[in-house]
Amino acid sequence: MADYRVTLDSTPEYTVTQEKVVVAEFLSQLSDVNVPDLENKGNHVLIYNAAAQKYELVPADSILSAAASDNILPDDFIDQLDQDLDNKIDFDGGSF
Repeated sequence: MADYRVTLDSTPEYTVTQEKVVVAEFLSQLSDVNVPDLENKGNHVLIYNAAAQKYELVPADSILSAAASDNILPDDFIDQLDQDLDNKIDFDGGSF
């Protein structure tokens, strides 16, 4: 909230000053955030790009793909996938 200061001089003039601190209400108003076309960015995740020194929106799928590409996924994540996909995917291994 803005602070107001009113002073009274011996003359009939009044001095009113207002100090206002501007606070960003939206991500796009921050100088270190790059979020163009935010309305069409469903299923995106905000990450920090160290090279650009800005926060950016990237598709969630690309994060999952990057996490899986090095074959190092947390065990609890793999366990959850195992439970979620159990009996939903039918693999036919053939006969031996």
